[in-house]
Amino acid sequence: MMSIILYLSGIAYMFMPEIPEMALCIFSGILLMIYGIIKIIGYLSNDLYCLAFQYDLACGLLLIVLGGIVLGCNDRISGYMSTGLGVLVLFDSLLTIQTAHEAKKFGLETWNTILAFSVMAGIFGALIIIKPYNAVRTAHILAGVALLTEGAMKHCVVHCTVKIMNTLPKEEENEE
Repeated sequence: MMSIILYLSGIAYMFMPEIPEMALCIFSGILLMIYGIIKIIGYLSNDLYCLAFQYDLACGLLLIVLGGIVLGCNDRISGYMSTGLGVLVLFDSLLTIQTAHEAKKFGLETWNTILAFSVMAGIFGALIIIKPYNAVRTAHILAGVALLTEGAMKHCVVHCTVKIMNTLPKEEENEE
C-alpha cells in the first residue's frame, strides 16, 4: 500500500511542480504519519522470516513523530523538506541494505535484487541532500524519482522477503 502512495507522490511531485509549499508540507506530514502507522502494522504482522519489518517499530514511531512535527511546524520547516526527504530515503535505504545482507545469510536468492533497489534509493537520497543542481525543476524531478525508487525498494522488499505464517492448526487446514 505504501509503495503505491510513494509511486503516486513521486509522479505528482515530478509533473506538478506548482503545488504550494504549505500544501506540500501538510500532505507530507500526513503521509509521514500514515507511513509510520503502516510500518508499525508491518512490524506486528505474522511474517515468518521477520526480515522485511525488523526495524519498523522504531522507524514507524519516528515517522509518526516527524509527521506531527511537519504538521505542527510547517511554516518553520518548509525549507528543509527536500533535505528531510533525502535523509529519510537514505536512512531507509541503508536499513534495507542491512535487510539484503540478512536475506543473503538467510538463504534468500532475491537478496541481490533487494540490494540493488536499496543502493539506487540511497544514491537518490544522497543526491537530494547534497543538491548537485541549481534548477528548481531538477530538484522536483530528483525528489520524484527518489520517491519512485523508495516505493520500488519497499515493494521489492515485501515481495521478496515476506511470508505470512499460516496460523490455522493442522486439523482446520485439512478441513478447508
